Amino acid sequence: MLTPILVPKLGMTQAEITVVQLDKRDGQHVEKDEVVIVIETAKVTYEVSAPAAGMIFYLIQVKDKVRIGAALAVISDSRDEFTHYKAGLAERREEEATVIAMDTEEEGVRLAFEDEETAEAPARPPVLDLGDRKVLERIPFWGMRRTIADNLHASLQAGAQLTIVSETDVTDLARFREHLILDHPETKITFVDILVKILAFALKEFPLINSSIVGDEIICWGEYNIGVAVALEQGLVVPVVRDADKQSLLAISREIKRLSQKARRNELEPGHYEGGTFTFSSGGKVETDIITPIIKPPENAILAIGKIGPRPAVYQGQLAIRTMTHLCLTHDHRAIDGVPASLFLGRVKEIIEHRELFEKVLK
Repeated sequence: MLTPILVPKLGMTQAEITVVQLDKRDGQHVEKDEVVIVIETAKVTYEVSAPAAGMIFYLIQVKDKVRIGAALAVISDSRDEFTHYKAGLAERREEEATVIAMDTEEEGVRLAFEDEETAEAPARPPVLDLGDRKVLERIPFWGMRRTIADNLHASLQAGAQLTIVSETDVTDLARFREHLILDHPETKITFVDILVKILAFALKEFPLINSSIVGDEIICWGEYNIGVAVALEQGLVVPVVRDADKQSLLAISREIKRLSQKARRNELEPGHYEGGTFTFSSGGKVETDIITPIIKPPENAILAIGKIGPRPAVYQGQLAIRTMTHLCLTHDHRAIDGVPASLFLGRVKEIIEHRELFEKVLK
C-alpha cells in the first residue's frame, strides 16, 4: 500500500514552499508520525511527519520549490511497489506533456524545447572564479536567508519607498518606563511594547498610513495589527500583534514576549505573521542611530527606531544631556505623500515627548 506525503496547507498563502531538509534515506523504514521532511515558507520552517509506517521514498530534493498539496514522498510496503508506482508516474507525466504539446501546436504556438537549437539561452548570473583566494566560510544562500532576500528585493522593486527621520526626546518616556517596571516587575515593559501601543493610537488619526495597495485601490484598514520585527540568527521574522489599539500596554507586552519566544523556538505558525497593517522595527542595543527600514508588503509603511541613549540636545532653550533617539518612517510614495507621512511622524514624536499625552495613550 502506498501512502503519499503531501505539502500541508497549514493556513499558508504562499504559492511556493522550499524543501530545506530530508531526514531519512530513500528506502529507509520510518514510523508513523516520525519527522521526515522540513519545509520552509515566509521565513518559517515546518516539520512534516510520516502519515504511516513503512519505507520512505522521496519525490523531491533539498532546495526544490513545491506547492501546497504537492507530493513530497510516499510511504511504501516494499521497494518493488514504489518502483512500479514511479514508472506509472513517469508515464502519466509523459502523457500530460504530450497533450500540452498537441494543444499548443494547434494554436500555432511552438514550445520552447522544440526550438532549443535556435533559442537564445536565458541570461545567467556570472559565476565568480574563486581561484586561489582564501575562503573563511561558505554560507548557503537559500532557505530563510534567500526568502528574506527575495522578499526585500521584491518590496523595493514594487514600491516607491522613501524614508523620513525625526530626532526625538524620550527622556520623560524613559523615566515613565522605569516606574512601570517597578509597578509590574513580572512583565518587564520595553520601549518596543510602549511604541507599539503609541503607534496603534496614532494610526487611527492617520488612516492612510495604515493601508495597503490592492489592485486599483488603496485600502485603509479598520484594524491595527502591528508587526514587530524579531531578530534571529538566520534573519528577521515579523510576528503580528493583533488589535493593538484594543489591548492594554501590559497585554501587548506579554503578547510580544510570547511571539518572540515562539519565533526563537521556531514555533511560529502562518497566523502569527499574516494580516499585519503596519510594522515596527527596533535597532535594539546596536550602535545605529538612523535606519532606513524596508516595507513589508502589502503594507504601505514601516517605522524603525534607532539607538536610544544620552546625547546633547536643546531642552527648554538650554543645552542639556537628554535621552534621545531617531524615529525613521519609510512610506510608499505611491499611496502616501510626504505631507501625511511627515504629519504622522510628527504626531508620534509629539506623543512621545509630552507626558500628558503618552500617559493618556498608555493608561
